Amino acid sequence: MSLILTTIVLFLATNIDDIFLLLTWFSQRNASLKSSHIIAGQYVGFILLLVISITGSLGALIIPQAWIGLLGLIPVYLGVKAIIEQYKERKEDQGEQEGAEYIPTEDVSRKVENKHTNMLQKLLHPNVYKVAAVTFANGGDNIGVYIPFLATYTSWQVVIIVIIFLAFVALLCYIAYKLISFPFVAQALEKYGHIAVPFVLIALGILILKENGTLTFFM
Repeated sequence: MSLILTTIVLFLATNIDDIFLLLTWFSQRNASLKSSHIIAGQYVGFILLLVISITGSLGALIIPQAWIGLLGLIPVYLGVKAIIEQYKERKEDQGEQEGAEYIPTEDVSRKVENKHTNMLQKLLHPNVYKVAAVTFANGGDNIGVYIPFLATYTSWQVVIIVIIFLAFVALLCYIAYKLISFPFVAQALEKYGHIAVPFVLIALGILILKENGTLTFFM
């Protein structure tokens, strides 16, 4: 019971901020980004964190904190990319309204892009990678907490810890999914979510770099 309670407290203390990220993802759901992609991405990112932490707890991996902070570059990249894509979409919309002649060419490029997307979907949807990358980057600083925590327990106790962690990942996803159904939350995120998401990702990346001392280290 002591192990279970300690694990639950540790998980909540290190992952409660994921609810805000999940709220952001769920608010952006469309024909491309589905709930299953968000949940799968959350699990992929978190499982990767666990694998690294368990490896480190066995003494086989030592990662300097400053290098862990480099994970902050992932959300920064995704945020900048999202801003550029939104800018391009606005330019395309303006071109369509003005009756621009390049529309057929753009349609052909979309067909080619769809072919590549369908090929990737056979392995894993690109949106799963995106959510997993942000989840992994956001939890990168948790590795330094998980490694000494896991190192103090036996193999079967680590199995119990992993099971509890994975169960609570599902709980976080469920809570965020339910919160998004509240009218005031849904309306706010629907209205401003697509604008805020890129800046939230960039701010998250900078915070990760700053908290881990990465910027100071490389300067």
